[in-house]
Amino acid sequence: MLKQRIVSALVLVSLIVWALFTWSQYAFATLLGAFILVGAWEWTRLMGMTKPVERIAYVAALGLVGVWIVLNPSWNRPLVLVAVIFWAWVLVEQVLLKRLEDGFLVTYPGKLLAGFLVLLPAWLVPLALRLMPQGAMPEGRWLVLYLMLVVWAADTGAYFAGHLWGRHKLAPLASPGKTWEGVGGGLVVVLVLALLAGIYRWGIRGDELATWVAISLFVGFVSVLGDLFESRMKRIAGAKDSGTLIPGHGGVLDRIDAFTAAAPVFAYLWYHWRMPTGSWM
Repeated sequence: MLKQRIVSALVLVSLIVWALFTWSQYAFATLLGAFILVGAWEWTRLMGMTKPVERIAYVAALGLVGVWIVLNPSWNRPLVLVAVIFWAWVLVEQVLLKRLEDGFLVTYPGKLLAGFLVLLPAWLVPLALRLMPQGAMPEGRWLVLYLMLVVWAADTGAYFAGHLWGRHKLAPLASPGKTWEGVGGGLVVVLVLALLAGIYRWGIRGDELATWVAISLFVGFVSVLGDLFESRMKRIAGAKDSGTLIPGHGGVLDRIDAFTAAAPVFAYLWYHWRMPTGSWM
């Protein structure tokens, strides 16, 4: 199983990185959109939709909104802001959680709304960051790759630290396997990544380096929230995985859950740090 997971991950990562650096903006948008629409189809199952026509209609509606924002990127800013508020809401529900079914976001109307705010930013934020102008530091494509690396570092570090030292449960109702030790291990890996990339790749120093590291650590922590929310949805639906598309990993949602929370928060913090008085996105 581990070998299958590694092979699948290498193939998927290679495809995404190749597309990120060599494909046109619209081709890259199409690739990401295809993944997101598969994720939306998986989401309809977790919501409890059973009729194919309802599931297709939901996926189509999400896809049309996504295409509209791709063609009208000025809508990225309100989308990111609403998504950040959504994830703050998820955090509050998670902290107050006494039963899996508690809170608005796991009601049927809440799930209808959540699907859009979980999936659309994961599609559109990389496209917005990719359009950072030449000469920016880091340049747009590298910034997208860095965001992905932060999420992967947090997830990988948490996996190994949790297996080695995990004792204290992070959120036993939503995800019994996750521990605070795992979260700490993931953040240590993110810290190392932020320092190495910031100092040696982009020459960031002083107060800017401190801000860069703080943003990276916060985004790494927020990525855990995306994982927990999808785990909660799966447990309510009685599903082990969101789907079966990716061998060894399950579905698309199983692979992008952490990224769905990290992407809008990273975009919001990055643009307010680097362009606090100018237009962004």
